[in-house]
Amino acid sequence: MAITGFYKTVKGIKTYFEMNDGPADGKHTIICLHTAGRENRQYHGMFELLEDKYKMYSFDMPAHGKSWPLPGNKVVDNYRDYGDFVWAVAEALEIEKPIIIGCSMGGNIVYYIAQNYPVGAILSMQGADYTPTIDASILELLNHPYVSAQHSHVEFSECLIGRACPQEARDFIMWGVAQEISVTKQGDLSQYNGFDVRGTMDKITCPVLVVHGVDDAIVTEKMVEETMSRLVNAERVVYKPVADYGHFLAVENPQVVAEHLDEFLTSI
Repeated sequence: MAITGFYKTVKGIKTYFEMNDGPADGKHTIICLHTAGRENRQYHGMFELLEDKYKMYSFDMPAHGKSWPLPGNKVVDNYRDYGDFVWAVAEALEIEKPIIIGCSMGGNIVYYIAQNYPVGAILSMQGADYTPTIDASILELLNHPYVSAQHSHVEFSECLIGRACPQEARDFIMWGVAQEISVTKQGDLSQYNGFDVRGTMDKITCPVLVVHGVDDAIVTEKMVEETMSRLVNAERVVYKPVADYGHFLAVENPQVVAEHLDEFLTSI
């Protein structure tokens, strides 16, 4: 599999991208959004599985991975700025009506983007339209001189992984914990905790695929079902629960996500 890395300046930020060797003239071009605190390598498995069918891009959000932070070493800390940055990425790549897929924080923001921009379709993994799940005191301690964000998140991240996750994937997820930047994770979870687009879900008209690892303790089946119940004007809503896998679904089982995504895109 060939993966090409490159930089583009997006909204003044030097932003790192990777893309697979998929067909550039394909019907659907996919933009992939990583989870909170991590970076674009989470999609390498799906890149490989789908490279014969789809051109796919992933990128590091500002202050993540190889991307530069905002001026003054600031981070994105609210979901509106996050979603608007993602759309600026689509414009920088000159993609019309992209398919935007995301997991966790990325699985949330696809709903905001679909409400405000002309996407072709969205895939939400471990996402919901309302996620007030992080205590304010935890958010404050994420960027504190007496707290190691990496060490304090080991058990939390590990408990969100599904029971069937292969060891190699589990190791990669936990290595991601060790690489997190405290101020970046604080910004990510602040926007995650403040995410609430319930009142505007009726603005979504594009096709929506929801793939949910049901072992996830932080994004429950009830949250996902309540989110889907508000997709009253979406052209199509497809729900695919995945037993025994959890919060980092695109890493834990890229095969099943790729299969569901391909089936979904073939049908629209």
